[in-house]
Amino acid sequence: MNSEYVFLRTYLYAVMSIALLGLTDAVLHFLKITPILYVKIVPLVLFLFFFFNIFSIAIFRRRQVRKIVYVLPFYHLLSYILFLSLGLYLTVTGFNPSWLGFALIGIQAASSLFELGFSMYLLMKSEFSPAL
Repeated sequence: MNSEYVFLRTYLYAVMSIALLGLTDAVLHFLKITPILYVKIVPLVLFLFFFFNIFSIAIFRRRQVRKIVYVLPFYHLLSYILFLSLGLYLTVTGFNPSWLGFALIGIQAASSLFELGFSMYLLMKSEFSPAL
């Protein structure tokens, strides 16, 4: 088993873990349950995952994996920057209509389901074709 395949599998399992964390976060926000330790740990994990995606892009580029593998790291980088910017904007402006919370929970859940599904697709595809 070559090293890019091992790293790709590790990356995809990490993405699936982050997706499950996102689904858990969406459900907890919907149920209005906010454990203090959970609220402090999730942003740190997502911040570290942001840099892990940058590192992953460099590894994928060096190992010359197929272009489809780049979808998830670029998606994560773009969505992190977009949602961070949106959160800062909403905090500064104080814009908080009643529907916004449910819309953001829905977007987070859909995003996590996409991440989970796409990473499972790549993982199954890589099982049959280690070169992907």
